Amino acid sequence: MTDKNRAAESSADMLPQVAPQAPRPSFPTVGDFFAMLGIALGMQLVAGLAMALVGLVCGISVDALDPAQRGVWFAIAYVASMLPACLLVLAYRRFRGGKGPVGHFALKGWNPVLLLWAFVFMMAVGVVCEPLFALLPKPVSPDLGRGVWTVLAVVVAAPVLEELLCRGIVLGSLRSRCGVAPAWFFSSLFFGVLHGEPLLVANAFVIGLILGYVYVATGSLWASMILHAMNNVVAYLLMVAGLSDTLMIELAGSRTLYVIIYISALLVTAVSAWMMWRTLRGLGSGAKKEPEVQ
Repeated sequence: MTDKNRAAESSADMLPQVAPQAPRPSFPTVGDFFAMLGIALGMQLVAGLAMALVGLVCGISVDALDPAQRGVWFAIAYVASMLPACLLVLAYRRFRGGKGPVGHFALKGWNPVLLLWAFVFMMAVGVVCEPLFALLPKPVSPDLGRGVWTVLAVVVAAPVLEELLCRGIVLGSLRSRCGVAPAWFFSSLFFGVLHGEPLLVANAFVIGLILGYVYVATGSLWASMILHAMNNVVAYLLMVAGLSDTLMIELAGSRTLYVIIYISALLVTAVSAWMMWRTLRGLGSGAKKEPEVQ
């Protein structure tokens, strides 16, 4: 070996050794995101057609059912669409090479104070966005009915299945590839689009941002499920009271009181949104890591 070769080897030994980077996961791509969304929306269509066919064959007119019976009909239709949607999206994820648990159910990271803050934030942002939402066409969703079955569907089944799908599967899959903030945003968009009509999409997207943040901050689907259920309880009570389409300015009774309520809600929303975004950005280098299983 010549002196020149020895010098070259010596110089190479002095260079810092760079560890090989792990290959970036191929799932999910943009196409995978739309495929999962298409599966979920497709199952809503299939379940709707199936329920319509059952009603036609059995001679059941939904409009002729009493509120309790409509509640049973709605609960069956909802589970018939969302449960297969979750299973099919999960199967697609596995087929495409997606790995990891379907969400995390840690108890160590979440606390009642965070849930209370998020619930207040959710109510405040609803007031702030109300003037914008009022510009959108009112939804023509079917009557959900009343009674135990409606409550079970709205307060139990919806939080469990939708959080498993949107936060557990979609947010978790996106997080492994593109980090916390993009996963948080696009999983909320996924959640919004699932609701179909423009007003419901806009409202669900905003709510989804808060639910997604709670999941990311706590590492627990229990927390986002509970918060989701709390929101749906309020929505159900407003529906039962016949106030679903009533604006806050109408509830306030006077313009002065409404202005006070709106400014207060705006302050809560602004401070909470800043804190939420600061926390998401503060995750820094750990942004692409899943929360540890407790």
